Amino acid sequence: MKQDICLIAADFDGTLFSPDGSISPYNLQMIHKAQASGLVFAAATGRFPENASQMMLDNGIVCPIISANGAVVELSPYGERVHEVIMEKDTARAVFERLEALDVGYYIFGPGTVDTRRENDRHHISEADEEHLSKLKKRRVIYSYGEDACRAALTRSIYKFFAFFPENMDNVLQIGRECFDRIPGIEVSQSGRHNLEIMSNQANKGLGLAVLARKLGIPQEKTMALGDHSNDLPMLRWAGLGIAMSNAGEDIKRQADAITTSNSEDGVGRAIAKYCFDET
Repeated sequence: MKQDICLIAADFDGTLFSPDGSISPYNLQMIHKAQASGLVFAAATGRFPENASQMMLDNGIVCPIISANGAVVELSPYGERVHEVIMEKDTARAVFERLEALDVGYYIFGPGTVDTRRENDRHHISEADEEHLSKLKKRRVIYSYGEDACRAALTRSIYKFFAFFPENMDNVLQIGRECFDRIPGIEVSQSGRHNLEIMSNQANKGLGLAVLARKLGIPQEKTMALGDHSNDLPMLRWAGLGIAMSNAGEDIKRQADAITTSNSEDGVGRAIAKYCFDET
């Protein structure tokens, strides 16, 4: 059933992107159709700002970017920044010390910086493609590696920490919440079963979407959000229409207003077709 939607926000991994990391032709077609009809499409991702912007440009999509789980909001790729949330330095140091105690790999993302604890155990998707990585470095994103680099990052502005755990661990979110529970002012979420995302509790995708909607003068009830994991829940709850992917966990689907097909079955495009154009 067609809804009165003016702003569509979609998560990246597990949502907009297919399992192979691409955006399907049908998803691209429906995004461009929405934009041509005057609707606003926005990316809403846990990835750092430059990575998110470059991914959109590489796919021919010019749109607002909600990145670092809502810590940063930009009106276009590499465009005007209208919102930014930086972690408190004491809070960031406390998170750093807990991660060191856990002895896991992690990343620290800040303005134009990516600091990695384990140089030989890289897990961030921005490093998987050399061409993409080269584009980021041309945008003056500085990658640094090792414990000293991560300690140095604590003196600068930080958006979030991204920690990755062994694939044989199935209780990562529980471990994370128990480990970081006593650190005030943070939010802990996941974008995958074996990672943790730790940032200020003033940053989440719901708050980021609210900032963007206000900036564009779009009422909350005319927004639609799509996602598949716990870091998407704040925007699924905030949006007028929150849609879970069929590949999402049962807890995510229970809290959504509707469910679309999976990220391998054009779920974003099909939701746009159904709720924005009344197409099947």
